[in-house]
Amino acid sequence: MATIIGNYKVLKQIGEGGFARTYLARHRILGEMACIKQNIDLSVADVELLKKEAKLLWHVHHHSLPTLRDFIELDDGSFVMIMTFIEGKDLQKIVDEDYPKGIDPEQVCWMIQRLLNALHYLHYYGVIHGDVKPANIMIKPDEHNAILVDYGLATLKPRSRTKVEGYTPAFAAPEQVAGKPPIPETDIYGLGVSMIHALGGNYIGMTFPDSVPDKLQRFIGQMIKRNPLDRPSTAQELIRPLSDLRQELFGGRSSGETLKVS
Repeated sequence: MATIIGNYKVLKQIGEGGFARTYLARHRILGEMACIKQNIDLSVADVELLKKEAKLLWHVHHHSLPTLRDFIELDDGSFVMIMTFIEGKDLQKIVDEDYPKGIDPEQVCWMIQRLLNALHYLHYYGVIHGDVKPANIMIKPDEHNAILVDYGLATLKPRSRTKVEGYTPAFAAPEQVAGKPPIPETDIYGLGVSMIHALGGNYIGMTFPDSVPDKLQRFIGQMIKRNPLDRPSTAQELIRPLSDLRQELFGGRSSGETLKVS
């Protein structure tokens, strides 16, 4: 990776996935931080994956979704996506390192609400994320915000013949595993399973700790029905009921406590 890419100075590598590496960078004039994602291999397939992800994000503007700043071809034939840097910790690490017994249900509820709004926005524009899981959910506790990241497996306006390009088995909906086209209900399923994990439940057996209120269990339970026709068909259908549930369970407002993240 070059030290300077356009107006950005690359500071360090911060991650590596199946086909791309990510770097922390700083805008040389504005001083603002950015995240740069570069395909590892120069294969046509990996280049196209990165291009597809960039095209999906080009028109996305939502506070619980990343923002694409630019897409640049480098001298070695690789490409880079330049995105907003989301300072925070992903939900998987928060569970592993800070809350191994589970996050308080009140805190999980605001995460669900932010992510349902993000999914509603994506689905309205025909984007199916396809890989909703704790590792792809960045948490910013001070802002009470949850941000859905990584669109490498996302699809735009999938059709009946659209093939699934991949999935994470533990969080994949049954229709994904069966190789059927992704649909909005697929993302809803992934979010439901992710929230069981966040609450300290068994996301393989789909069971909750006793500390989780029954009504919240039932709310999440409708998101993880095996048959997609039995799940809510849109994220929007769940937003108002969740707001009402938060009002009932927690007085409709935060306790004022901030999620403690190391």
